[in-house]
Amino acid sequence: MQVRLLAASAVAALLFASGVQAADAPAEASSNGILVYDQAFFASARPNTAYDMIKRVPGFTFDAGATARGFAGTAGNVLINGQRPTSKSETLDATLQRIPASDVDHLELIRGGAPGIDMQGLPVIVNVVRKSADSTQIVATLDDIIFVDGHQVPNGSLEFTQHSNGTTYELSTAAIANYDDSVGKGYHTTYDGLGNLLTRDITHSHGMGIGWNVKGAITTPLFGGEFKVNGLIQSNPFVDSLSYERPGFFQLFRDNSRSNRQELGLHWQGNVGIGELETLVLQTLRRYPTRSTADDGTTFQDFRSLSDTGETIARATLRVPVMPELNLEAGAEGAFNYLNGRTSFAVNGAAVPLPDANAYVDEERGEVFAQGTWKPSSEWMLEAGIRAEYSNINESSSGTHKSRTFFYPKPRAVLTWSPLPDTQVRLRYEKIVGQLDFNNFIATANLSSTGVTAGNNDLRPDQRQQFAVTFEQHFWGKGAAVLTFMHEQITDVVDLVPVSDGAGGFFDAPGNIGDGTNEELKFNLTLPLDKIGIPNGLITATHVFDWSEVTDPVTHTTRVISGQRPNNINIKFSQDIDAWQSTYGIYYYNCWDEEYYRLQQVQFRHIAAPYVGVFWDYKPSEDWSFHFEANNLWAFVYTDTRFNYAGPRDTFPVDNIDRNAAQSRPYVEFTLRHTF
Repeated sequence: MQVRLLAASAVAALLFASGVQAADAPAEASSNGILVYDQAFFASARPNTAYDMIKRVPGFTFDAGATARGFAGTAGNVLINGQRPTSKSETLDATLQRIPASDVDHLELIRGGAPGIDMQGLPVIVNVVRKSADSTQIVATLDDIIFVDGHQVPNGSLEFTQHSNGTTYELSTAAIANYDDSVGKGYHTTYDGLGNLLTRDITHSHGMGIGWNVKGAITTPLFGGEFKVNGLIQSNPFVDSLSYERPGFFQLFRDNSRSNRQELGLHWQGNVGIGELETLVLQTLRRYPTRSTADDGTTFQDFRSLSDTGETIARATLRVPVMPELNLEAGAEGAFNYLNGRTSFAVNGAAVPLPDANAYVDEERGEVFAQGTWKPSSEWMLEAGIRAEYSNINESSSGTHKSRTFFYPKPRAVLTWSPLPDTQVRLRYEKIVGQLDFNNFIATANLSSTGVTAGNNDLRPDQRQQFAVTFEQHFWGKGAAVLTFMHEQITDVVDLVPVSDGAGGFFDAPGNIGDGTNEELKFNLTLPLDKIGIPNGLITATHVFDWSEVTDPVTHTTRVISGQRPNNINIKFSQDIDAWQSTYGIYYYNCWDEEYYRLQQVQFRHIAAPYVGVFWDYKPSEDWSFHFEANNLWAFVYTDTRFNYAGPRDTFPVDNIDRNAAQSRPYVEFTLRHTF
């Protein structure tokens, strides 16, 4: 019923929007159908950074990109001066937050494609065009997150940006706050298979870490083009704990991890006669030690892991404007990746053997691609191309060696129809190939929940055939409504499967469970409220619904794919008040549900809605700004319920039920920002 109501409301909003004339539209449509938003469009919101501006683009939903290996499949949906950021260690939103709003000339919303624009395989992108005039800015930011139980997570940053004679210098250092917003007190209860109470514990959880990073970049003219070098060093620790306590019993789970990363990127882009050439070289190194323990005074479990990874990428792209309405693009990418992982597990000092406990994995990866963008008229555009991916993965584990080779062609086509400047329909077909997570080749642990999960060296990447249709309507200058329906046919679904430990026992591990399907309905609305008497008021809402089906490898019945969140709803109201030099607002999130299916366990994770927060931004001058947030006002409840079976789920009954319910803690955040 909820989905039908969403679909009906979405269609009604789109039909309403299609009949509205965009009379006061502040966005300017270029000859290529690109919508241009200049500084004046964002003036009432007084943004501090390019990221603040991105969040105000009508009908646009920001996507930071993926964390896969290689460069081609990790793109977010924002470009900077027509280029992707050359860092994979820094998130796209963090990059945009380092660009002062005063350094942005305008934003370009590109829908469906445009000649000469690399869409990064995405249907919609925003291009941030920076100013080139000489300037120098230093920005200091102090931030503190305070939970109602008293613990704090302070952080801050110092950023330097200078444009001088066509060269841009950027340097920043920051303390990075990492925290778990679901920490708090609650109850851990266990029941027998018939639902009779066995034990009831008081629980307390805590999780946080404060890391640091140093980043720098130089962009300068070179050889008739533009050359950029960027580097990063960062360290992110995180410690979390969970305790169970009742009379005569105390158990403590503790996880301690740290991620250390270094990165160096080189990028050059410029004209080479017949077209434009873009080249990239990127090197990333990472070390990730972790230790998980569980101690109840009788049994002490100790899981340790140390992973060293590295990635080297080289990429080149040539774009050729054959004629004004036709552009061609071709290129190649090569990458070498490796992981050296060592794990151990002991109970009361006695070692427990694990499948693929220690593994060395490397991958030689290559991709060639070609695509074209054809715009025969102002109303029609076709973008079509193909990528061919080759991967050779070698693994050495427990004295054995395995080598596997994969080859996948990945066609893609997007047809765009723009009958009116503010109306667009897009049809998309694409084959997407997932990527094997090297961390799935070695064991992992969550001792307080699912125990030890084994590694699996027989994994294959999933392949998805995607068919999507999108209707987009802009209205009232600042308004937009976007409705997308997508159908996926999935081969080699990656989920959880049982693997043998070689001694007659089994562990759960990531594995392929066959074919499946997924449908997604997404509705995005940006609704300005000026016409109903709320000047500079704005409602932004995103509703995403997913339905998946796959055959369970244990029971052979139909179920959803593990880990999928089927229902995501975000709604935010904000209003800019010029007289107060402020913006205030309130936002709502419906939280989420997840299900996981293992050989002898079914797990349900649930966060009860609502998640509600309020915020206030105050900017008394161009140099100073203050941000306040109060989050999680209703203090959501996180519930993790695990049905543990006496044996495989298809033949054995439920042996016990384990439930952990924690009342989270509201928290406030204060941010002070000064520009020198």
